[in-house]
This record gives sequence, structure tokens and C-alpha cells, in this order.
Amino acid sequence: MRTLTVIAQRDGILLPDLLSTILSIPDLRLHGVIYLSRRPPQLSPPGNSALDRIKIFGVRTWLVRQLLGLTHRIRAPLKTFRMKAILNRYGISRMETDDVNDPALLNHIRSLAPDLILSVLALQRFGPDLLRIPRVGCVNIHLGLIPEHRGLCSSFWSLYNGDDEFGVTIHLMNERLDAGPVIREWRFPILPDETILSLERRQLRLIPDLLKEALSAVLSGDVRLQEKDLRRGNYHSVPSREVLIAFRKERGGCWV
Repeated sequence: MRTLTVIAQRDGILLPDLLSTILSIPDLRLHGVIYLSRRPPQLSPPGNSALDRIKIFGVRTWLVRQLLGLTHRIRAPLKTFRMKAILNRYGISRMETDDVNDPALLNHIRSLAPDLILSVLALQRFGPDLLRIPRVGCVNIHLGLIPEHRGLCSSFWSLYNGDDEFGVTIHLMNERLDAGPVIREWRFPILPDETILSLERRQLRLIPDLLKEALSAVLSGDVRLQEKDLRRGNYHSVPSREVLIAFRKERGGCWV
């Protein structure tokens, strides 16, 4: 029986929906879940006021984003309650930290002796000491394609650049961000009327099956890792205010 520790952003929406998938993988036991409470300030979206965000996104998109945000805030406590109930039922430990590389946390993870560590939308960089802990390695779910769009906001950058395809990548982690060998990827065509919201919803539906396939392949040893040529792509961060406005006004991009 192999063991797994999950590291996830506390306010992330993905982990509650992946728990059943992780628990269904044969010969894999989830030992612990670690929540990151701190989000790096440079990753905050631009716009300091409602008026400023309306200028960036437009009135319709701003209103829809407000409604989606409200829906998320209503559903989040229910998802959290359901996830805690599942963790308690299976005796899975959980803890929270504001620093993924804190020495006390690293000692806690060592005590779990994981074969794998899975990063679920964790927004802090894993240091070398953390990467060395699991026997098999650290695995990341990247919401985009490698090498085309490493880093953040891949759905935005994919539409901004007029790409023909998008997807999800599961890869092993190393000290460079989104640069480790790829375990599995799923590519799909971008439709003519695609919006960022529709692109992300299509993407999220693929993740459970792709993750199960990737983790099962790693555990069985039946995996052909793909080394990607990182020179063929870019590393992105949160788009600036000017780029966001250009996406809507100059490139005809749509968020929802």
C-alpha cells in the first residue's frame, strides 16, 4: 500500500471534488491533507475598487463574476463540511500552515512518510527539502498545457494569445515551476465562441479521470515520462490591468 499526502490552498475549489477520486485509487492511502492559508500578495487580481473592476471587465462580466463569487462563498462551507466529514471517517489527518516550507511542517510530513505528495492548486513554491521527502516524488495538477503556458492564469493567456487548443497537465515537480516531466496530459480544441469560464469548466471536468490515470500509472511504475522543451512556451503570472483591458477591448475576449 502506497501513501499520499495532499497540499492544497485553503480556499481552493478543486480538492473537495477530487477526494472521492483519490480515495478510489487501488493500493493508495491518503494519510494527510495540509491547507495553505497564505496566498502570495503578488497573485491578487488587479482592481482596487468595484468601479475599477468594472472598467477592466465591463459591466456584464463584473456582474456575472459577482454572482459566481457569491455562489462560491455559499457553497464553500458546505464543501468544506463534507470534506471534513470524509477525512474524519477515514482517519485522515489535516493541518493548516501559512508556509509550505516551514521546518515544523516538513517534520510533520516526514512523520507521515508519504510515497507521493500531490499539489492541488497550491500557490507557494515547494523548496528542495520538501521535494525530497516523498519516496516517489511530488505531483502537480497544472491547469494548462506545458510547455505552452506554465505558471498562472493559463486559460486567460491561452485565449489572449489565440491558441487553438487547451488542456490539463499532471507532472512531476522539480525546483523550477511547472517544469517537471509530464505524466499525463489531456488536450482539447478551443471552440470559436469560447470564454474563459467555459474553457475552465471544460477543463475541470477532465481532471478527476486524468488524475486517477496519472497516479495509478506512477504507482504501478508503468509510466513513460515526457520531457518537454520549455523553450517552446512561456511562464506567466497574473495579467496586468492593461493586458486585461486589451483582452476585452482590443482582442474581443470574453470572460463569461
